Amino acid sequence: MSDHRRTDAQGAQVPARLTRVAQVIGLLGGLAWLVAAFLWDGGEDPVELGLFWAGAAMITLFLLELGTLLVKRGLLALRLFVACALPLLFWMVVAFAASSVDDDGIVWGIAGASVTVFAIVQLARPTPQRATL
Repeated sequence: MSDHRRTDAQGAQVPARLTRVAQVIGLLGGLAWLVAAFLWDGGEDPVELGLFWAGAAMITLFLLELGTLLVKRGLLALRLFVACALPLLFWMVVAFAASSVDDDGIVWGIAGASVTVFAIVQLARPTPQRATL
């Protein structure tokens, strides 16, 4: 059973499948943003907007789960704070970059490609047994 679970800092068992599911969701979210970037024509088309918002939701879930792995020990409040801070930092950087360029699609494509590559790297690694920090 230890192959299918990882232990968090308090000793609670967290299903490793949850981590893998979040990584696959991150991969799909990044790919959705890549496709949206190629289709982007100002955000008027429902397909563009659907891919953008679906990708945004999936990327946020991926980053929330990834944020939980960053705190090794500590209070639950600290772990939740870090888990929420990672997606917020990502969104602030993406929003700043999108407001600085003429074509938002380029930003969505670069961010989507970055998340996709990171999710692939995470999927290729063995499931973590403990938090990383």
